[in-house]
Amino acid sequence: MKKIIDQYILKRFISTLLTVLLGFIIIFVIVNVIDFLDKFIDRNLTSKEILLYYIYTIPLFINIALPMSMLIATIHTIGSLQKNNEITAIKAAGTSIRRIGLPIIICSIIFCFISFFFENIIVVKSIQKRFDIEKKLKPHSSKYIKNRKTDIFYHLNNSFLEIKKFNYKNDTGYNISLQEYDGSDLKYRIDAKKMTWDPKNNNWILINGSTRLWENEIYEYKSFKRKEIYIEDINPSIIKKDFVKPEEMDYWELSDLIVKFKKNGIDATRWLVNKNYKTAFACVPLIMAIFGIALSIQKPRGNSAVGIGLSIMVIFMYYALITFGKTLGYNGILPPFLSVWFINFCFLMFGTITLLKAKT
Repeated sequence: MKKIIDQYILKRFISTLLTVLLGFIIIFVIVNVIDFLDKFIDRNLTSKEILLYYIYTIPLFINIALPMSMLIATIHTIGSLQKNNEITAIKAAGTSIRRIGLPIIICSIIFCFISFFFENIIVVKSIQKRFDIEKKLKPHSSKYIKNRKTDIFYHLNNSFLEIKKFNYKNDTGYNISLQEYDGSDLKYRIDAKKMTWDPKNNNWILINGSTRLWENEIYEYKSFKRKEIYIEDINPSIIKKDFVKPEEMDYWELSDLIVKFKKNGIDATRWLVNKNYKTAFACVPLIMAIFGIALSIQKPRGNSAVGIGLSIMVIFMYYALITFGKTLGYNGILPPFLSVWFINFCFLMFGTITLLKAKT
């Protein structure tokens, strides 16, 4: 009997979820078209480019809309059962209202895993493919104009690398200094006016520089016009990472980058926050499902407007708080993990307590 009830509730929930999700995607696309229509025309984008832009953007819309859709679908499913007196019949058969919500909770846990892999595989790749079209839409944006970084320092095991200025357009550094120490003693030092990246050999080419070597109390000085050098884990992509948006990188890329940053003595706080955010956001479907069941039990029968209104308030509150938490994490006020997961813990605890206290 319970298996039949579970299948019935799950079928209604999934159909409602897909309908609500489709509705949100259509709304997002319409709003985006209205916002970008003038830019499409001004930048002379072809119909093919516009179509590709939205094909690559829809996965992002799905990722954003899924938690909202989960909450509204949960409230609508439980609410419709209450409105049609089906809840009363199910309870008369010996099934509690908390047990009625079990298939929705199990489904939401599955969606947590789907959300994680969907974001880190489909969404990230779609955003990367959309990048060239975005450049045409924002040719004068500061994001694309800013192509230099100054005063770069890296700690490489026993060495220190200083780059006074780096140009992103041609992957060239200026006024380079590489120093290696043996304890507190300087072992050797390389200075160069210019450093360019050789993608063929995956190494750097130093131009117009000098080498100083201290060994066995002997000092040796040499100048050079050109010198090839390999610096482990330092390449243009690493230097440019500060200007890459976190949504343009997947969870595994962030993990690898954080390891390299820590190895080279670079502050990885911002990237740790972004990495933890990806796992925290993937768990939102479960939180919203629990909230939805709790709100459905608390609201009056048939008053779906109240439940949907509360769900919208919960959604905006969650997004505002987790964004605020990320800011605290970026500034080092909260640890990276706690800055994004603390909000999840609070919402999960509040939703669970509300569900357990509800009269069933």
